[in-house]
Amino acid sequence: MAQENKWAGDCYRRGNDAMQKQNWDLALEMFSTCVKLVPDNLVYRQYLRQCAKKKYGDNGKGAGTFEKTKLMGIRSRVKKARQAENWEEASKAIEEGLYLNPWDTQLNLDLADVSKKLDRGEIAKFAYMEAIRTDQKNKEIYVALANLLRERAEYDDAVKVWEQVAKLDPSDLTAMRKITEIQTEKTTHRGGYEDAENTRSVMANKNLAAKGGGVGGNSIAPGESVETDLKHAIRKEPGRLEPYLKLAAHYKATKRYQDSYDSLQKAFEVSKNDPSVGEQLEDAELLLMKHGLEEAKEKANKSSDPEDRKRAAELSTGLRDRKIEVLTKRVERYPANLAVKFELAELLMQLQKWGLAIPLLQKSAQDPRHKARSYVSLGKCFVYDKKLQLARGQFERAVPDLNVDTDPDTYKECHYLLGRVCEEMKDPPSAEKHYGEVLVIDYEYKDTRERLERLQGGEG
Repeated sequence: MAQENKWAGDCYRRGNDAMQKQNWDLALEMFSTCVKLVPDNLVYRQYLRQCAKKKYGDNGKGAGTFEKTKLMGIRSRVKKARQAENWEEASKAIEEGLYLNPWDTQLNLDLADVSKKLDRGEIAKFAYMEAIRTDQKNKEIYVALANLLRERAEYDDAVKVWEQVAKLDPSDLTAMRKITEIQTEKTTHRGGYEDAENTRSVMANKNLAAKGGGVGGNSIAPGESVETDLKHAIRKEPGRLEPYLKLAAHYKATKRYQDSYDSLQKAFEVSKNDPSVGEQLEDAELLLMKHGLEEAKEKANKSSDPEDRKRAAELSTGLRDRKIEVLTKRVERYPANLAVKFELAELLMQLQKWGLAIPLLQKSAQDPRHKARSYVSLGKCFVYDKKLQLARGQFERAVPDLNVDTDPDTYKECHYLLGRVCEEMKDPPSAEKHYGEVLVIDYEYKDTRERLERLQGGEG
């Protein structure tokens, strides 16, 4: 390897000289050789890409049409090498393609993926950033880069990329959740608590051996217990926020939901009512209530005592009402987040608050992920509000986006309700059509078969 580095160093110097003279062909040849000799050196790739762009006059397109016909064969080689898991060969072929067009988004993405396989994180990061420069609206590239940065413990940069994802898609709840996770992970990583968790059992065994085994010793050395270490950190610096957040995350991971909530309550006080910590506290409260409801339901199912069923029903109502309070505040705080609007509308419909749910659903229908379900829910609101013509319009708008494979329940519900509305509006042919759509999927769905038979004269 020392010899390769020496040769690469010589080529690097010749490439630099060629760059000064704007002899791009020679510079490209030299830096290409550098990359082949030392493929994990980021600087060589950066210079190679810079020279390639200069060779083509920064035109954003690369070589001419005739030269670029070679790309089809190169892509085929890349595909075959990846299928064979021959990552080095794939990497070499990708570089040949980027030689012809350094702005090729897909080749840069291929390079990022292959570099990860080869444990060349710096190269992968560089390739993702090159891809983003040519496709700045592609959310998936940002997500891939953010995940890579997190894996590399580059937490601040990862947060910045997720913030960019949030700007590209304000309705993406994942971005906000990931930012919170990374910030917590950052403090955990800084304190070495993850390592403590991973090595706890090993260290404990060593200490027991030193003490001659047995279970009589009560002292716990640093690194043996995440909880103990974090509590010690809190006692040492009670005004620091991070240990409270880390302790809450630890309790949540170990399903100690009450302890997680209590820790976040203290964190909220320490943060002087920071809104982001307040949201974590709300999420912890909802999770605690959900866990309590699940336990109550399980008890009610095993018991014949009506009081147990009553208790489960009360907890269910309490959880729903609290979720409505939390989501109402978040709709005000994040007006562009359509997913929150949809979730709040669904809860308001349970309370038959059609007037409040309708405007939220009209907004959430702008989100492609919730479009069909939003229209179906709008239709239901108008049905219950005795506005059948409006209900029919919403159901019909939902139909083109319904997918029986990915969401069969919504598909059946929409066609069934549309059939009911058409039947009520004295349009038997349309009602028959929609009932038929349901029966093709589920012959026993509600009373669809009986209604269709009645329309077709089965009961005179």
